[in-house]
Amino acid sequence: MTSTQQRKIRQTGCDARFDNLTRQLYATDASIYQIEPIGVAFPKTAEQASLVIRAAADAGVPITPRGAGTSLVGNAIGEGLIVEFSRYNRQITNLDLEKGSVRVGAGVVLDQLNDFLKPHGFCFGPDVATSSRATLGGMIANNSSGARCPIYGTTADHVISLEIVMADGRVEKIGPSHQSLGDQRAKIEKLVRAASAEMAERWPPGLIKRWPGYGIERFLRAPNNLTNILAGSEGTLAAIFSAELKISRLPGEKGLGLIFFQSVAEAMQATVELLDLKPAAIEHIDRPLLDQTKGQLHFQAARDLLELDSKRCESILIVEFYDDAAERLSILQSRKIGLRTKILTSGLVGAQIRSFAFDGLRRRSKTGGVH
Repeated sequence: MTSTQQRKIRQTGCDARFDNLTRQLYATDASIYQIEPIGVAFPKTAEQASLVIRAAADAGVPITPRGAGTSLVGNAIGEGLIVEFSRYNRQITNLDLEKGSVRVGAGVVLDQLNDFLKPHGFCFGPDVATSSRATLGGMIANNSSGARCPIYGTTADHVISLEIVMADGRVEKIGPSHQSLGDQRAKIEKLVRAASAEMAERWPPGLIKRWPGYGIERFLRAPNNLTNILAGSEGTLAAIFSAELKISRLPGEKGLGLIFFQSVAEAMQATVELLDLKPAAIEHIDRPLLDQTKGQLHFQAARDLLELDSKRCESILIVEFYDDAAERLSILQSRKIGLRTKILTSGLVGAQIRSFAFDGLRRRSKTGGVH
């Protein structure tokens, strides 16, 4: 990048770095890939984001919007200018408990949002394994979901409106109540409707989630809502600066059923047998992952409760229920699935196991198990 191009980007007033250390730090994310950018910009406002993106576009420099960099597939790195939205954009505003909504900056971390909502009896439904660092902007861009998607769906299902920065620097607000980008909406609708038959064949009803990508099947159901296209677009269409989100009430009751198996194959088959009970989540843990907890004080209480050392197993399904949990756990136990079953209801022990299963282990594995 020439000194003239750097000067034009700095003249926008946006904090921009072109030193070697910053470029090396942002050459990686949580994936195995490495691509060194020419620089990194840290906008504090939508206006700054607009100016820096416009300046980069005028200079012919590609843009990669970035959140916390938790991507496992390299979509937070690029050879152009990284525009990083997680450093400054962490405001939580406009909480409306009656409407069930809140506005967040793209850099708000999921755990930060849930800590803010919990005293009010609410949460943000999708619960990614990287919740201690994943930003809401990144979750929207990837249409993240998590283990509890049977209950909460994906992030796209919780987006009311978005404030976005287009490739030419325009700042727009999109959503059902906004009439912006009318020409783009009409063109997208025409393209999507032309492919509706193929979409119906490839994405049958009842498919809870799929990998990130343009949400054309969601847009087909709600053609006035461009947030459906942006959610899952991985920053290729626009940069997300802020969002108005739906929030959900915290469940009144929780319960866990732990089923132990002598093989992974048997555990996988059992997930099908459990779907009629409508679990909030089914998490799978296998022997190699369980063995990682040996000798670790943080996990010892959970290991003792699960009797992992005295009653060996190769696989565990951890089945979580919300509301009417006792009745469904009783049905689960009566089915005599696997080697043995352990039932845990709400309380300190259940919370410890829930943390062991849904937080500690899946964060160690980086995969989140089987959802």
